[in-house]
Amino acid sequence: MHRHFFSLIVPLIIAIMAWAATCCSAPAGATELPLSTKARPPAENANPFWADMEYLEWSVSGDKLPPLVTTGAPPRATAGVLGSPGTAILFGNSSVNDGFRPGGQITAGYWFNPGHTAGVEVNFFGLADATTNFATSSAGSPVLARPFIDANTGLQSASLIGFPGTFSGAVNVSDRSRLLGAGASYRQDLGTWSGEHISALVGYRFLYASDRLDISSTTIVVGAGGAVPLGTIFAPSDSFAAINYFHGLDFGLVGQSRHGSWSFDWHAGIALGATINDAQINGSTALTVGGVTTIFPGGLLALPSNIGDYAQVRFSAVPNFSLKGGYEFAPSWHLIADYDLLYWTGVQRAGAMIDTTINPNLLLVPGGAPGGGPQRPQFQFNTTSLLAQGFSAGIKHEF
Repeated sequence: MHRHFFSLIVPLIIAIMAWAATCCSAPAGATELPLSTKARPPAENANPFWADMEYLEWSVSGDKLPPLVTTGAPPRATAGVLGSPGTAILFGNSSVNDGFRPGGQITAGYWFNPGHTAGVEVNFFGLADATTNFATSSAGSPVLARPFIDANTGLQSASLIGFPGTFSGAVNVSDRSRLLGAGASYRQDLGTWSGEHISALVGYRFLYASDRLDISSTTIVVGAGGAVPLGTIFAPSDSFAAINYFHGLDFGLVGQSRHGSWSFDWHAGIALGATINDAQINGSTALTVGGVTTIFPGGLLALPSNIGDYAQVRFSAVPNFSLKGGYEFAPSWHLIADYDLLYWTGVQRAGAMIDTTINPNLLLVPGGAPGGGPQRPQFQFNTTSLLAQGFSAGIKHEF
C-alpha cells in the first residue's frame, strides 16, 4: 500500500515542479500560459526578516502494544492465560499515546530582495512527550499475571504475579513517545496563477521519533512455595527503546494569496532520504532470598536471546501538507492558524519490538531451572508508518 501511494505522489510532485519550471522559462508575454512569470510587485512592507511562533495541538500514531497484563481465575495452570475462562486483559492489546498533545513551532526566514521572490527559511517543531502509565497490585486475589506464548509448546501461558494463597505482587508499565523535527530550505518564486503566487522549496529535513516502554513486576512467595522459601521476591524488568532519525532532501510547492488584511497559504511537499532505526532491549531480574538480593540478566520479555542494541538504515519518504490562514491586525503583525499533516514511513516503534513467544526454560522463576530449548524471544525490525496531524495557532512578525 505504501509503495503504491508513493509511486503515485512522487512522480506527481516532480511533474508539477517540472511543469512550473517550464512555464517560468516561457516568454513573459505568453498570455496563453496560465502561470505568469511576471515578477510580483514589491511587498507593501518589504522587510527582509520574518518569523512566526505557533502553539501546536497534534495527534500522533500510537505505539501498538501486545497484551501485557492480565487477570483471571483458578486453577493455577490457566490463571491469566489468554483464551482461558475468566481471563481478561488489564493492559495492552491496544495503541497508546495516540491522543492530542501540545507543542510549539518556530519558523524564520530572510528575503534576498524587496519583491520577496527568493529567500531562505528555517523551522523547528517539537511536541510534548506523551506518556501512558499503568500500575496495579494484588495481595493474591484477584489473579494478576503477565501473558506469553510458550516457545516449547506453542500454547498460551502466563507468569503469575498474584495468585490466591501463593503469590502477591505488583506490576508497572510506562510507555513514553516523543516527536520533533527541523529543516532549512531555499525558496524561489515561480510566478502567479489566478492571482496566487507559486513558489518552489528545496532543502533539508530532519525528524526524530522515539518510544520507550518499561515493564516491571514484583512477585512475593507467600505460601505453598515448595523448594522456594517463603518471602522470596522475584522482580523482573524489561525495557524496549525505539529511536528513529530521518535525514533527507525536502521538495515542495507553496501557494500564497492575499485579500486585504487576510492571507491564505498552502504547502505540499515530500522529503526523501534515509531513516536510521535504533532499537535497544534490556532486561534484568532481582532475586531476593533471605534478605540477600542478586541481579541476573534477563527479565520476562527481554532475555539474553534478544537483549542488545540493533540498528539499520532504510529509505523513507515523508509527504507533508499544510494549510495556513492569516490576518494582519497591525502593520507587519499577523495572526495565523494552520492545519498540518506529516506521514513518515519506515519508523520502528517500541511495541513492535516485543516477541511474546518465550522459552520458559530461559526464565529465572521461583522453583524453575534454566535449561535448553528455542532461543526465544528474538528481535527483528518491524517498521511501520507514523502519521502526525493537527492544528496550530500563533503570530507572525516581519522585521
